Amino acid sequence: MKIKEKEISTNNFIFPALFIFFAIIFEMANFLYLGFRNTEGSLMVFPSYFLFDFAIILMLAGLIYVVHNKIAMQILYYLLLFIQCALNIANSTMYNIFGDILSFDLFYLGGEATSAITADVIDWGGVFLNFAIYVVIVVTGVILVKKNKKTVTIKNFSMPVIVLATTVLCWSMGLGLFGLQEHTLADTEPGQSEIESSDKYLWNNFQFKLDAFEKFGNYGFYTKSVLNLIFHNEADNNEKDFYQNFIDEGYQAENPDAPLYGDNLIVILCESMDWYAIDPFNTPTLYSIASGNNSISFTGFHARNRTNNSEGIVLNGSTPRNISITEALENGYNFDYALPKLFKATSSDEETVTTYVHQNTGDFYNRDVTHISGLGFDYMYMLEDYTGEQEQKGWGKWFTDLDFSSNLMDYIIPDTDRFLTFFATISTHGPYTYRNPYYEEYYQIYDENFEEYSVWVEENTPFTIPTDESDYKHFYYYKAAFIDLDHTVANIISELEERGRASDTSILLFADHNAYYHDLSLKVKGIEKSDFQETFAYNIPLMLYSPKLTQGEGEIIDTFCNTYDVLPTICDVYGLPSNTNLLYGFSIFSEEIKNSFFASHLNGMFTEDIYSLNITDIYIVGDNVTDQDIENFNKNANRFFKRQEELEIIYENGINGTIKLGSQYV
Repeated sequence: MKIKEKEISTNNFIFPALFIFFAIIFEMANFLYLGFRNTEGSLMVFPSYFLFDFAIILMLAGLIYVVHNKIAMQILYYLLLFIQCALNIANSTMYNIFGDILSFDLFYLGGEATSAITADVIDWGGVFLNFAIYVVIVVTGVILVKKNKKTVTIKNFSMPVIVLATTVLCWSMGLGLFGLQEHTLADTEPGQSEIESSDKYLWNNFQFKLDAFEKFGNYGFYTKSVLNLIFHNEADNNEKDFYQNFIDEGYQAENPDAPLYGDNLIVILCESMDWYAIDPFNTPTLYSIASGNNSISFTGFHARNRTNNSEGIVLNGSTPRNISITEALENGYNFDYALPKLFKATSSDEETVTTYVHQNTGDFYNRDVTHISGLGFDYMYMLEDYTGEQEQKGWGKWFTDLDFSSNLMDYIIPDTDRFLTFFATISTHGPYTYRNPYYEEYYQIYDENFEEYSVWVEENTPFTIPTDESDYKHFYYYKAAFIDLDHTVANIISELEERGRASDTSILLFADHNAYYHDLSLKVKGIEKSDFQETFAYNIPLMLYSPKLTQGEGEIIDTFCNTYDVLPTICDVYGLPSNTNLLYGFSIFSEEIKNSFFASHLNGMFTEDIYSLNITDIYIVGDNVTDQDIENFNKNANRFFKRQEELEIIYENGINGTIKLGSQYV
């Protein structure tokens, strides 16, 4: 049978080729814009393993070609490049705010992950750059369709055969290049572990997210992220038995001789609190606690995480990296060693109640699922349970924590033998762009104290009150919010005294992260945005108000510690049962605290004197750092990430120990 001749538009070939061209242009422009640098310090134009990028781009070009219908082809062409444009904008904004890039763990959080992104923190330079490129893409496509009328005549072959052959060629080349690039990944160097020096290891687990993005590129990073989600760490029966025994071996029994054994605890997550939020004029209660009056002030505390990560770490001693707590629960992991369950797992017969309180909706970060059925809180009181007169008028327009906590005080301090309450504040959460009518009293307090306060800041602190009009407005609103928190803490202490619970109740206050909105923390601390290695930026408050523990005196401890050390410290002073194999950190009162090491869920890892993005390339921050210090940093980093890998397998496979915590266990 004679095959008819067929004329087709050359645009059928040009659009896939243009996709390859513009996808590469997008990658080049954004790598240069974000300022990624290689180990020699030179600006990176392409990722280190560019063939991953090119292979995926080539296969997507084949997908565009195989559609072949001119309308459908153009839709797919514009859609794929728009997705790349949107990812680039999201990444530039994330990088601008957190020094981070978008990853699938944020998709797990849904709208919560993006609710903190407001117009004033968007990286408009990145928006302009990427939309400018996309406009060029659209204009080029429109001109091409209107002006290019050239066709080619296909003879002797049927069109489906040509389309199929061309597509198979593109995909074969793409898969071949992808496989070739996998074989060129650097492996472990002599004297180093695979965690710190193997790009093969990084490719399979993405433990250093930003490092992975820089090395594997946009298309490589997100493609491999999807593959890692699909083909996760599926443990066989032998591995499950191993990890079950691993959990059992880490069990530590309760200690009735602990100084606060059997006492009550109120944990207050102080949203966005930094040391400069505290002063003797505007926040006298917090200042007294920070100064070691009836308290222990941990001035060496550091953290750099989103709120949900910091909260999860304090409640669990660790938190999943690649999956959510909700998914871990769905996988069958029971979080038996979460703080609320541990608090109820002593041999005491006292009635113990655990409560979570937060001025937000129960479904925010899926807390109504994770915190009750998973982490073991008995009760949860959220925005829906508030019966006061104030109203939350939108993100950043919070009403006062003082009014909210006063309204729910009977739940924060329940009338039971023993209680644990976790109270997450919100009035101090940015953005700090709104003059809140509920804070007028606080603005007046700040204004009245400003003269004495500003002199005190200059003479007694390393901080600087911003002079730029916009920056000062942010600082002004920030300080007013912390006057609210100070009143809230003072009120809780007063209520404890009035209810006769002051002698058997301690209050632990910890900051989840610094004030990242508007780069406020960096500006007040005098740190440039590019100096991400300056660990002083992440030095934030941790304080334990406990007249019983301090015997009416107090202490200031400047030892480096971090969020991972909070739960071990609580377990230590309260004599709670715990599990050392499920913890990343150490009790701050133990000898092991010298090995405290922090790795952020955003990116980066550090001690007080050393910072790194990938263990291998380090920044010396402090003075008198020795080779032994660097060796210890390397050792503790490898220990941390090995433990993280182990716990990820446990979370993903729902592996639990055989030990049952509770008063019935002997």
